[in-house]
Amino acid sequence: MRVVATAGHVDHGKSSLVQALTGTDPDRLAEEKARGLTIDLGFAFTTLPSGTEVGFVDVPGHVKFLKNMLAGVGAVDRVLFVVSAREGWMPQSEEHLVILELLGVRDGVVVLTNADTVDADSLDGVRNEVGARLALSSLQDAATVVCDSISGRGIDDVRDALDEVLRRAPPAPDHGRPRLWVDRVFTARGAGVVVTGTLAGGAVSVHDTLELARDRRRLRVRAIEAAHQRVDRAEPGTRVALNLTGVDRHELTRGDAVVRPNQWVVTHAVDVAVTRVAGDAAPRRARVQVHVGSGEHEATFRALGDGGRYARLELDTAVALAPGDRLVLRDPGRGLTLAGAEVLDVDPLPETRGAAARLALPLAARLLAGRGAVAVDDVGRRGGVAGAEADALVAAITSSGAGVLAGDIVIEAPVLADVRERARARVRDRELGVDLATLAGDLGTDAAVLRAALDGDTSIVVERGVVRAAATGSAAHTPAAAALLATLDATPWSPPAPADAGLARALVREGALVDVDGIVFTASALDRARDRLRGYFGTHESLSVADARDLLGTTRKYAVPLLEHFDREGFTRRRGDVRVAGPTLTKLRQ
Repeated sequence: MRVVATAGHVDHGKSSLVQALTGTDPDRLAEEKARGLTIDLGFAFTTLPSGTEVGFVDVPGHVKFLKNMLAGVGAVDRVLFVVSAREGWMPQSEEHLVILELLGVRDGVVVLTNADTVDADSLDGVRNEVGARLALSSLQDAATVVCDSISGRGIDDVRDALDEVLRRAPPAPDHGRPRLWVDRVFTARGAGVVVTGTLAGGAVSVHDTLELARDRRRLRVRAIEAAHQRVDRAEPGTRVALNLTGVDRHELTRGDAVVRPNQWVVTHAVDVAVTRVAGDAAPRRARVQVHVGSGEHEATFRALGDGGRYARLELDTAVALAPGDRLVLRDPGRGLTLAGAEVLDVDPLPETRGAAARLALPLAARLLAGRGAVAVDDVGRRGGVAGAEADALVAAITSSGAGVLAGDIVIEAPVLADVRERARARVRDRELGVDLATLAGDLGTDAAVLRAALDGDTSIVVERGVVRAAATGSAAHTPAAAALLATLDATPWSPPAPADAGLARALVREGALVDVDGIVFTASALDRARDRLRGYFGTHESLSVADARDLLGTTRKYAVPLLEHFDREGFTRRRGDVRVAGPTLTKLRQ
């Protein structure tokens, strides 16, 4: 299936054209039928002579309902641009064209409707006017077809022209990262909650687990419908209805994104490249309406640098975005379209100094610039790719010299050299070494970054959570110490009291053991506990004592002091009766 949206001024015959092409009146609302005016989005399907199935999204043309028009065109890349032969080019013809250009719509069919209501000379005049208006636009190469939806004149020509456009168009890409911008929500008798939209980025199958992006709520696909037919799998580029479980009707709204878990950055702030609308002033800072997909979001616009090319958008609501997404920015006070924007960075650094220079870099270099290090698992999410494409992006970062792959982290080459050199200096004269987490704090870096940076450095040994110079001996290597460490690691988060208290104190001084409020844990046990907590907070917002107890397979006696220890480290932070991710845990994402 291919999806095509209409565009054009009010009363120019968009809905009548869709009805003539499909046999379905796209005006769904009683008020629309009574007023003869499209107010909201309408949908209809047909099969073209080639056998290609088309789903139409019919948009309102009245300026009062421009928000709904934007919701309809935000997820499509083919258009039927409609101009009435009776009225010619009108204000919403112009604004709709501007919006299509800002969204990157480059292909479609231009249709001159109501052809039977004018004489041949008038029709030629409108054709010339429309041609002149489109000559330098993104639709300059689009075929122009004359038709009349009432008499049926030229309707087959529209079908043929649309068939040709879709024949030469590449299929919708499958990046393995589905995202459905919800444009309609309703409840179906006997089925429950249904959302509709144009699927992009990847396929979705029945029984798949998805999530509501803004709050990470898990959803399950109970059934899928495309063109009024039940299907087991929907491909990208398809107009679909998803029957979902795990959410109530009132908890969903137009503009929500449904995505696959753990694949998307859901963000309040993005850095963008700005395309100004000709003749409009360029504010340094302003409140704007951001239209993306099927949604409208309030945001603050702040220019970055002096050229006006880049800006930061701080959104009032969290949105699932990726580099390359196209946005439309409007002035809510004046009701004007201000600019378009292309997302460049979905997780921007707080510091805006130098942001313009970073944003001018290619994607691979941009993802790492100024951050020091990025986890490999985050490269795909931040770059908007998955699977083999994410692997290729990591390879592009390393092959360009921007970063070095160390373990499961990509580190900027200068940062890697600096961390290694300062770590060597810190442990050079420390016979018993330094606890990894302590050393990371001293160096102002994350423990995971430090461990990755030291991986492969033959002058330094990281063992049982202790960093030491390779030539330095360690008490942890004695048979007695090895036996004690093995005993404690057998039940890492419920360790027995050491029989040899003196040896235990020595190993605490050395860093192989850590005294947590009188309970002795191995340093490696604390490392593994951090890893489990890191994974837990990847999918959960908060952690209770009971959650920690179950996660570590221990009891409250040990879970409470462990959590208090991680609070002191800044790895977690107590908020009432629960813990949330602390600044140390989230440092890699800053």
